[in-house]
Amino acid sequence: MIKYYKTKNRKLIKLEHKVVNSWVQVIDPTEQEIEYLVSEFGIEKDYLIDGLDIYETPRVDEDNKIIYIYLRVPTNKGESPTSSFLIILTPKYIFTISKENLEIFEKIIESKRPINTSFKLNFVMRFLSLVSIFFSVYVRKIIKEVKRDRSKLANLKERDILSLILKEDILNDYLSSSSPLVGMHKDLMKIKTLKFSEANKEFIEDLVIDLEQTYKTCKSALKSISNMRDYYSVTLSNDLNKIITILTIFTIFLTIPTLFSGIYGMNISLPLQKLSYAFWIIMGIIVLVWTIMLVLLRKLRII
Repeated sequence: MIKYYKTKNRKLIKLEHKVVNSWVQVIDPTEQEIEYLVSEFGIEKDYLIDGLDIYETPRVDEDNKIIYIYLRVPTNKGESPTSSFLIILTPKYIFTISKENLEIFEKIIESKRPINTSFKLNFVMRFLSLVSIFFSVYVRKIIKEVKRDRSKLANLKERDILSLILKEDILNDYLSSSSPLVGMHKDLMKIKTLKFSEANKEFIEDLVIDLEQTYKTCKSALKSISNMRDYYSVTLSNDLNKIITILTIFTIFLTIPTLFSGIYGMNISLPLQKLSYAFWIIMGIIVLVWTIMLVLLRKLRII
C-alpha cells in the first residue's frame, strides 16, 4: 500500500499521486509496488527489502545521494515488542517503508502540529524525537506495572510470574533496540549530505542522552524483575520443603501405632495380651513415644 502526503497551509493533506517534496508512506508493499518504487524513484531494492524486515537493526546508509535511515520503535502491533521501519531521503521525496502501519505513523498523521514535508531534516528530527518518546513512554509503563507487582510481592501467583517474564522479554527487546539507536544517531550526524545546524546537532545529542537514560532504566527494571523471580523461587522452594517436612513427620507419627498394631495382630503369645487394660497401656506407650519425638523435634527446630 502506497500513500502520498504533503503539508499545505500547515495541514498534512493526503494526495492521490506523488508530488515533489511529498511524503510517500509505503506499508507492506506488493512485489509490483516494490518494483515501481525501484524503477520510478531509483531506490535500491536490497535496502527497501531490509526496511520491510521487522527485526532490522537501526543503522544509516548512503548510496547514490539517497539516505537510508533504519529505525526501531515500540509497538503493540505484530509479534515483536518493537518493529523496524525505514526512512528514505531522496532529492525530491521522503519515504517511510514498513511492514506494518505503526503507531508512530498514526501519531504523525493525527498530530495538530503537522510535519513539514518540504524540510527533510525537520521530517527526520520529528521521527527521531517520537522514537525516543515512544521508548520512554513504553518503558515507564512497564516500570509502573513492575512496581505494582513488587508491592504485593508476598502474594505473587504463578500467573504474576508469567506476566513478569513477558515484561522481562519486552524490556530485553527494548535494550537490544535502543543501544544500536544511539550509534545510529551519532552516525547520522557524520553524513555530509545532511546539513545539520548547531541546534539540530544539540537536539540529536539530547536524544542520545534520553536513549542512554532509557537504556539504564531498562536494565534497572530488569534487575528488579530478576530479584522478584528469585524471591518467588526461594519462597516456593521453602514452602515445598515445609510441606515435605510436615508429611514426613506425619508419616513417622503414623508408623508408631502401625508398628504396635502389627505386632499385636500376630497370632502368637505376647506380653500384656491377657490383661483387660492392655490396650490403654499400649496407647500410653504410643503417646509417650510421640511426646518424646515432639520434644526432640522442637529442640532440633524442625517444627
